[in-house]
Formats: sequence, structure tokens, C-alpha cells
Amino acid sequence: MFLRLVRKFWLKVQHFGNRNFHFKGSFPEGPLIETDLEKMVIMAKIAVTSLGCAKNLVDTEIMLGQLTEAGWEVTSEFQAAELILVNTCGFIGPAKEESINEILKMAEYKKPEHGSCRKLVVAGCLVQRYAADLIRELPEVDLWLGLGQIGEIANLVKGSGQPKGPDLTAPPFLNEANLPRWQATLKHTTFIKIAEGCSHNCAYCAIPIIKGKFRSVGPDSIIDEVKRMVDQGVKEFNLIAQDLTMYGRDLEPKANLEGLLEKLVIQAKPSWIRLLYAYPSGIDLGLLKLIAGEPSICSYLDLPVQHINGRILKLMNRTENPERLREKIALIKENVPEIVLRTTLIVGFPSETEAEFEELVDFIGEGLFQHAGVFAYSREEGTKSFSFRPQIGAKVKERRREILLKEQEKISKQFLAGQIGKKTVVLIDKILPDGRGVCRSSAFAPEVDGVIYLEQTGHQPGEFVNARITGSDTYNLTAKAE
Repeated sequence: MFLRLVRKFWLKVQHFGNRNFHFKGSFPEGPLIETDLEKMVIMAKIAVTSLGCAKNLVDTEIMLGQLTEAGWEVTSEFQAAELILVNTCGFIGPAKEESINEILKMAEYKKPEHGSCRKLVVAGCLVQRYAADLIRELPEVDLWLGLGQIGEIANLVKGSGQPKGPDLTAPPFLNEANLPRWQATLKHTTFIKIAEGCSHNCAYCAIPIIKGKFRSVGPDSIIDEVKRMVDQGVKEFNLIAQDLTMYGRDLEPKANLEGLLEKLVIQAKPSWIRLLYAYPSGIDLGLLKLIAGEPSICSYLDLPVQHINGRILKLMNRTENPERLREKIALIKENVPEIVLRTTLIVGFPSETEAEFEELVDFIGEGLFQHAGVFAYSREEGTKSFSFRPQIGAKVKERRREILLKEQEKISKQFLAGQIGKKTVVLIDKILPDGRGVCRSSAFAPEVDGVIYLEQTGHQPGEFVNARITGSDTYNLTAKAE
């Protein structure tokens, strides 16, 4: 029923046309070359849209790596592409709707008056979660891929005899074989997925339903991947997993995040390593001392706390309580005084009272987190909280979200104003037409945080520059090269 409603809505309100990519960076252009799609005799063009999180983006890059090795040429022009790949997100309601809308929009390029697409391929979390419904409601799609088929895409798209339905039996793909990646981000920054799935079973989260239990990539595979990308000129490596601090517990012999980082620093020698999505409960003194003592590890942590009220945290099935959360944050700041913290918060969880919400607002107002993402609770079938009562209305959830975002804006503005006059090292992401550099320091993760605008400079993207902060607004800084 959900898919039918989205299709009906899309047909009424959408108009066909070009759109922006959801991943970072842009594709190179190239001439259109006609091809036999099945035989792959000569080069054909592929266009891709990647939705959802950075973990999805890594999967997209791995699929593109295989396809380009098989002879496909990546293009940003969907009209010219004979193969279109949509990598979907199925995590929460808005992401699911966006994915379905995107599939329908890409299907328009199969019409001769709109494009050259001869095969539409859809992969990702939405497929893994809703394959039967999708196949029934979206016959426009030629091939569906489950998460366990990421490493097989080149063979699957060139074959005409395979069934279009996905194989959902294999566990989600892990890049143990260090398959090549076609980098869709800026060429000097990337994401490294060191694990897949999750074993925490938070009451609101569909990740275990979609991806299963937490599974780590072996350390040797990670080190080899980072080494290869360092040799290719990548400077910044953002390590991602549903919870980085669980890394290696499932391996034999067992490993841990601290040990992995030490090996990466010594063997791969990356310029920057950034840690994203680390549960507070898993942060220990050894990891903090490593962050404080190793210049290549950014003094930055993304700690998804979700809430601060004890009753709500217990309902969420979170491992932390308010006291332990505060103790852990204090431990982090004591051992890494200059650390920048980011968090994720959920408002409108079932039965959340106004008083409990205000407790969360007061907590954020303490200024413990320099960056924050705020989400309205999404009721997801199959999760424990789906049946919780009472559910909070959409208008109340959105009002609470806006209030919390405004509170965090104050904190962000205050933090950035405090940076004026300080010296820092910035990494240039791009150069604007007016000559200014768009940069980030170690305090800013790519895409989710603000940027630093550097006065006209002769430096190029991918270079590190010593700079002094000269100004600030709510989310961004200005600076001058030293």
C-alpha cells in the first residue's frame, strides 16, 4: 500500500527533468558510445544516483569500480546512460519515499523521448527490506540487487538469463577482497566502511532487520584499502560503521578499534583519520589517549546519544543511562581537551512528554556538542517501538525538532565565534570562481558540518594550508592563509 501511494503521489506532482546527484563530487563527462548492453563488446555509459548514508556511498563506489573495470564509462548525463543504477536507502520513512521517487524518476529515462536507458538496476537497503513489494509495484526495474550481491554487479548486469529478483539470502557485502572503488567523493577525501550491520537492537532502529548482526572487515583488508587510496592521493579517511567501538569483537583472533588505528597510522600513513558513529559506551581511556597523542587522528568524535532522559533511553533500549553518558563525555573532554563532538538526537519518541523533551533541550543547551543532527522519530515496522503507545503526532515531532535545532544553532554560533583569531590547519576541498578556497579543519566532517572559506589562495584542492580564523557565522568560518 505504501508503494502504491507514493507512486500515485509522484505521478500527480512530479515533473520530469534533470536532478542533482545525492553523493558527493561529480562525474567526468565523455562522448556517448553506442553498445550492445548484453555482450558488453564496446564501452557503454552508466549513470548512478546514491541515496542515504556514507555506508551506502561506499557500496556505490565499489559497484562502480567493478563496472568501470568491466568496460563501462561513468557519466553525469542520465539521458546518455544506457545503464542507470539507483542505490537506495530504506532506513526511515522519508528516506524510503525519496528512494521510490528516485526509482520512478530514473525509469523515465527508459522512454525513447527522454533517454537511452536500456537497463534500470536498483540496489541497497530498500531492496533488502521490501523486495517482494518493490518487484510487484515497480515493473520498470530490470534488475534488483540484494545487499549480498554488491560484489557481483558486473556479471549480473551483463547477463540476460538471470532472474530480475534479488538474492536476499547472502549477508551484506563486506569488501574483504579489497575490490576497486570508483571514487565519487572529492578525490582527496573518502569513507572507509570497517564493519556492517549492528547488534545493539535499539528499539527504534531497522538496521539489524535490514543488515543483520555486526560484522567487521578484517584489519588487513582495511589497511590494504587505505594504503592503496593513500597512494592515489587521498588525504582524509573517515572511518564508518554503525558503531566503530564494536570493531573486531566478532573476529578471530579478536581485534579492536584502537589496535586498528595504530596499524593504520604505522602501515598506511594517512594524513587524517576521522572517527564517525562511535557509541559512548564503547569509548575507553586507551582510545582517547591514542586520539590525543596521534596528530593524524582528528580530535573529533561522532557520538550518537539520541536522548538524555533516563526513561526514554531505557525505552529506546540504549546501553547508556544519563549518568554514564555524562561521565563518558567528561572523560573524553578531560583526556582530549580540544576535541570536537558531534551527536545525533531523536525527538518525539513514543510517549516522550514535554518535560522529557525540555530535559533534552536543556542538555543540548549545556554546549557539550559542537555539531548535532536532529531527527523526528520515524515509526518503522518490525522494530520494537512500532507498537509503543502513545505515538507522538507529526506536528508535535516537527515542532520539537525545530526547537532543538534552534538551541543547537546557538551552541554552534558560540563555538565558531570562539575560534576567531586561532591558528589551524585546513584541507582545501575546492576553489570558488572568485578564488576563495572552501576548506575544512579537523573540526568539520565532510558534508554534515560547516566549512571554512579561505581568502584568495594559490593553493589547490587536496592541499593542507596553515590558516588563521578571521570570522564566523552560525555554521561556517572565514580564514586567511598564514
